[in-house]
Amino acid sequence: MENIEFRIPYKLSQIIYVISKDIAKNGFRNTNFCLYTNEDEEVASLDLICYLDPTITDDDEEVYPDFVINESLEFFYDGQQFEDVLMNVLHQKKQASIDDFIMGINYYMEHDTFMDF
Repeated sequence: MENIEFRIPYKLSQIIYVISKDIAKNGFRNTNFCLYTNEDEEVASLDLICYLDPTITDDDEEVYPDFVINESLEFFYDGQQFEDVLMNVLHQKKQASIDDFIMGINYYMEHDTFMDF
């Protein structure tokens, strides 16, 4: 992923823009990251501040990275699921808007399935 760095605050809309463009150009990347926020959020919004950091697992037990613990961040979205949702939206709408992606992300969070556009 170009232009997105770990441990830097970004608006969710910025992350969606960069990752969706990368997916449209290069396909699914299956990169190892999760999205974290300062608060326990259950709804995606354009201005939600998120941080990306690598996923660390140990024998199927989720272990949060030191940065996430030190900054008191909360898990928001798994990176692979995030990419899957963005890919699904792009598959259905070639000219998808940021709002389309937000709707798809929220729909997946609520229903554990992809939204039909």
